[in-house]
Amino acid sequence: MANTVIIKNRSNTSSPDPGTSDLTSGEIAINYHTDVAKIYFKDSSNTIRTFVDSNAVTDEATSLAIALG
Repeated sequence: MANTVIIKNRSNTSSPDPGTSDLTSGEIAINYHTDVAKIYFKDSSNTIRTFVDSNAVTDEATSLAIALG
């Protein structure tokens, strides 16, 4: 493997996911906003992939269940 530089993008907003024009292949973006908490990267087929904080999903589902009663 060649020496590769990983460039990180970060955000603290609840804005939409990055688009394919926002990242280059292999580039990582992190959104650390409490409501989002995701890590993104662009793969070799020009697709944005996402890792989601499982606690954030659980918290959202719990909040929705409580709100619906």
